[in-house]
Amino acid sequence: MTITITAFERSPHGGRRLARDTRIPWALEETGLPYEVRLVSFKAMKGPAHLALHPFGQIPTYEEGDLALFETGAIVFHIAEHDAGLLPKHANARAPAITWMFAALNTVEPPILDLVTARFFEADKPLGQGALAPG
Repeated sequence: MTITITAFERSPHGGRRLARDTRIPWALEETGLPYEVRLVSFKAMKGPAHLALHPFGQIPTYEEGDLALFETGAIVFHIAEHDAGLLPKHANARAPAITWMFAALNTVEPPILDLVTARFFEADKPLGQGALAPG
C-alpha cells in the first residue's frame, strides 16, 4: 500500500523538510517506509477534497489505503507504532518515548516557533524587536 503525505505546493524543495510537516517524512525515512508527496495549493487546502482529509484545511495529511490521518503528532505516532526503533514495544521504554513526543509538540516547539516568527516575520516591528532582545 502506498503512503501519500501532503505538503505545501509553493514551499521550497517541494514542501519537504522546510515546514512544520517535517516530522512525517523524517519518521517515514527513519522506518524505511516508501511514500509519495502530493503538493497542495493554499486554494486546494480549503476545497472539499482536502477538507475531507483534514477538517481544518491544513497540511500535512497522511493516507494509507483507506486510512486518512491529520495532525503531525497523530501521524508520527501511527508511523512509530510500527517500528520499535521509534517507539519501543516494552511499556517502560514506550511511555517515556510517548512523553517526549508530546513534549516536543507542546513544550519545546511553541517557543521555537515564536522565536522564528519574531526573527523572520516581525523583526522590524516593536513586538518582534522585544522578543529578540537579550535577557
